[in-house]
Amino acid sequence: MIAHSSQAPSLFCAAVIASALGVHGHVKVKCFLEDQRHLKDYSPFLNEKGEEDYQIKKILSQDKDVLIVSLEGVVDRNQAELLRGSKLMLSRERLPELSEDIFYHSDLIGLSVKSLKGHVLGKVHGLHNVGAGALLEFKTLKGYLEMIPFTQAFF
Repeated sequence: MIAHSSQAPSLFCAAVIASALGVHGHVKVKCFLEDQRHLKDYSPFLNEKGEEDYQIKKILSQDKDVLIVSLEGVVDRNQAELLRGSKLMLSRERLPELSEDIFYHSDLIGLSVKSLKGHVLGKVHGLHNVGAGALLEFKTLKGYLEMIPFTQAFF
């Protein structure tokens, strides 16, 4: 699962640097990949301008979707602090092909949400994993944000 970048439609945000950790330049990274263990496999990452900018040296630890990472060239806390909020981007071409019933979240953004009778209710605004399952957020025709469970029973 990859989050969509509003900056460049052909780039996808695989992770974001949340904060610095310790004095050796390590960073906490919130990963959006389905299997976070593969984050290093996609290195080097691009910045939001599409320039190669981030090379993962080592993944030091992982707790669910948060990883502690060592980046090439980042050797102290001051350098790490400057990276807070930086997005680790991938080009669409580097993403694996998916089977028919699996999709990237970003592919849903902007799609129409319809009732069982075919009436348009709004457009997909986001998809959120809340632990107990995914919720699809959509903007109604009147501009309100609504959420519904993203399950086979609903879709």
